[in-house]
Amino acid sequence: MELIRIGKIVNTHGIKGELRILSKFPYKDKVFVKNMKVYIDKNNIEVINTYRNHKNFDMVTFAGYNNINDVLFLMKKKAY
Repeated sequence: MELIRIGKIVNTHGIKGELRILSKFPYKDKVFVKNMKVYIDKNNIEVINTYRNHKNFDMVTFAGYNNINDVLFLMKKKAY
């Protein structure tokens, strides 16, 4: 299966487990939707729970992660 890189997780935002993704992907409206599967470093599969745009970043939360401590392992990884 061929994966398309949609961005890189660069930081967290707040204490609710929201992640900042730096992305130049042209079809963000098709990818960043609720229940869309995202591959992290080509091996972990996460499901998008919420999405919003903030400044130059795409802010997402993944299903099952409600705390900043739960998502720290995803920092500095690529999203496909």
